[in-house]
Amino acid sequence: MNGLRYIRTRCNLSLNELAEFIGVTRQALSSWENGKKEIPEQRLEQLADFFGIDKVYLGEISEDEKRCLIEKAMFRYDDNGKETYRYKLQDELTDPGHVPIYFMEDRGMSLDEEYVLARRKKQETLRKIDDLIKWTDNADSIESQTMCINRGCRVYGMINALMEEMRGMKSYIRMPFYYELVNVWKAMLMAYGLLEKDEISYLDRSDYYCGEDGEWIIQLCDHIKAHWDTELVFHEKHHEDMINEMKKERSLKQEKVREVKSVKDQILEAEKNNRQFQEEHPDHSQISVVTFFK
Repeated sequence: MNGLRYIRTRCNLSLNELAEFIGVTRQALSSWENGKKEIPEQRLEQLADFFGIDKVYLGEISEDEKRCLIEKAMFRYDDNGKETYRYKLQDELTDPGHVPIYFMEDRGMSLDEEYVLARRKKQETLRKIDDLIKWTDNADSIESQTMCINRGCRVYGMINALMEEMRGMKSYIRMPFYYELVNVWKAMLMAYGLLEKDEISYLDRSDYYCGEDGEWIIQLCDHIKAHWDTELVFHEKHHEDMINEMKKERSLKQEKVREVKSVKDQILEAEKNNRQFQEEHPDHSQISVVTFFK
């Protein structure tokens, strides 16, 4: 692996930006990173000083040398509004008593590139949310569309409330609260067969801990799954009973010829059935009863 390219990427600098900083062409810098040309000794010294790193890391590096770069402290710079990082302190510090130190994880792209991808992912997520909130089986009914929108807003409204709660927390408690939410959501996904056990983390909580709790996710998943299995059995039986009742009523209608009710009588019967339903199910939301007149 080319060390110069790896360091430049970790420091959030493009080829053009680094080339301008050290006074070379983009093509020259690219040829050094691609191994087509050796870096002149004078430029090695200049690059080592610029990044605050030993020049041994600017050529081809081993996995051990790469690990050293990952474990080495980095410091944030503001280059005319551009957020960059280096392995040395700035010459002039606005607050010498408070110097933030950064330890960045291994990454294959710059922070700028990750930020662009993250914004694209955000837009795609928002698009999917908008599509799900509008989803309905009956696109011709304004009532159905309104109900779908209200349901979607209720679901995402609860998520927003939790995220707002997290935003107002003290900085050291935000990530534990975030992972508390992640644990619950992952347990639900696993319970419904949308997530496999090997997709969750198992972390040792004996020392400092701020992340997913794999054991609790599985325990919570079992409770959710047991409850959902009970719900499924109840609703499937209820649906089957309804179908059987409808078949029975249809059979009775076919067995005897009855006088067709007037439209007025059908409306009165529908209103009566609706009142009876509301009395038997006081907590159930109002539904639309569609009657086809014959």
